[in-house]
Amino acid sequence: MPASIDDKKRRSNMLKLRRINMRSKWVRIISMALVGTMLLTGCGAAGGDKKEDSKDEKREVSDNLNKEGLPILKEKETFTIAVPQKSTLKSAAEKECVKAAEEATNVHIEWVEIPASGWKEKINIMFSTDSLPDAIIGAVDMAKNYEQLAELDEMLKEYAPNTTAFFESRDDYPTALYSPDGKVHTLPTGDEAIQNIIDSQLWINQKWLDNLGLQMPTTIDEFKEVLIAFRDKDPNGNGKADEIPFTFRDAWGWGGTIENLFGPFGVLETASHVFTKDGKVTFSAAEQGYYDALEWMNGLYKEGLFDKEAFTLSGDQYASRGAAGDNLGVVAGYRANEAGVVNETDYRAVPVLKGKDGTQMIGTNNVTRTGGFVISKTCKNPEALVRWYDYINSSLELALDWGRGAEDVTWRILEQDGEQIPQFITMDETTLKENGGYQSKAEYRNAESFSGDTPSLWKYEYAQKVITDENCPPDYKLEAVNDQMQYGVMELPSGTATLENSERRTILLADIDNYLKKFIADSVINGIDEGKWEEHQKTLKSLKVEEYTKLCQEFVDSLETDK
Repeated sequence: MPASIDDKKRRSNMLKLRRINMRSKWVRIISMALVGTMLLTGCGAAGGDKKEDSKDEKREVSDNLNKEGLPILKEKETFTIAVPQKSTLKSAAEKECVKAAEEATNVHIEWVEIPASGWKEKINIMFSTDSLPDAIIGAVDMAKNYEQLAELDEMLKEYAPNTTAFFESRDDYPTALYSPDGKVHTLPTGDEAIQNIIDSQLWINQKWLDNLGLQMPTTIDEFKEVLIAFRDKDPNGNGKADEIPFTFRDAWGWGGTIENLFGPFGVLETASHVFTKDGKVTFSAAEQGYYDALEWMNGLYKEGLFDKEAFTLSGDQYASRGAAGDNLGVVAGYRANEAGVVNETDYRAVPVLKGKDGTQMIGTNNVTRTGGFVISKTCKNPEALVRWYDYINSSLELALDWGRGAEDVTWRILEQDGEQIPQFITMDETTLKENGGYQSKAEYRNAESFSGDTPSLWKYEYAQKVITDENCPPDYKLEAVNDQMQYGVMELPSGTATLENSERRTILLADIDNYLKKFIADSVINGIDEGKWEEHQKTLKSLKVEEYTKLCQEFVDSLETDK
């Protein structure tokens, strides 16, 4: 069935998102000796003096490289690439997309798969000991490590026509990829999924609304009235006062949060506690709208409309909040199932609520990817890996192969008016049994593809065109984001700060985080008044919020300069 909104609206939303972006812009390791041995079998020998490596020297391109066409290499070469381990059921080397790419390119990869739990530690060891593989697919601290990575700007122009054309089609690339030296040392990978543009949503029990004859709330006053009805009018119809009108877990962060309740008051709560509008960074917790939002939320709490255990629930506790049955009215999360509701299909996303003056704001993420694929300076044939990356990102089919698995299992490509349209396919038990006997679609995807940790980029332009087969359930998250992003305001734009800026902000943010978590919970539960607000402002000053905000602004300004 066709997607839920028409192309004109999608493109309009994309243009808005681009304007926002422009405005604001790695066998498990047993020992390091084993790592060194593995790396020496590839093109990138370990070790070397950092200062020598950092020099820009004219280097000769390998005679084994074909500048264009396939195969990429005249004779097969081996490269080592570190990547997060996605599945214990099938190794990276066993995946069909890897085998097909090697056959087409003559690029043989020795994959170094690292469990997610140990990724950061092992990647840091690689950089600190100069024991880097030829490339890494996954999270890398670019501000700290870019000097050990190959500069890609000129190689992209010479060897990556598909990537270059993509960058030329987007306002946000390659600016978002620039390291503090103004060069590109990383390439975008992963998922520019529309659903990820807005993290936490408020999900309301539509069945309860229907049972009580209520309309979807659109303002903060209507939202409160609905919560009162959920409290008083037995919407689940069991004759018991067991309903929890509104439950959540925290003030901000990944899912289960109330961060979007600040929007109607003209501020946003975010992981960095700032938002960027028209190039200006604002620290939310110092603004009057923050006070007004907390005062309003305290009113909801005092009337028993908020879950009394909110702010104290662990992730696991929140995930089982709805296990008792149909007892939750409004929940917060990326999707409604984060609160463990047993009837997820009954929930719909609450629109961006209007404040008393009509204000509508919601926090958005950059769809832009700030990296994911890097090549070390120790690699002897980086041009081959640039061409390998460019090949994998040369078509919709390859993006689907590497990110979702085999054709006609979870996806197919349709031709409509001369255009390729990706269609996602429902996976039932029979399909899973016939394609490896996996227990779920997620298990299949992680085993048969690289899922979100892939060298391919699932582009926003692909996501815009997706349709689903007739058996796929509606994607209410997608519908919500498409409708809401017009009110989106970004936290901080995509890009890499200088190491000094990044480290100083991180130090200041740790204390700010600890304070604000307590302050928000206390204000919502116990109330806020002018005296508490005055003390709050003094505390913010002692936490050096002014310096922190200035650092955030300097980061934003540096991205504008890089354009």
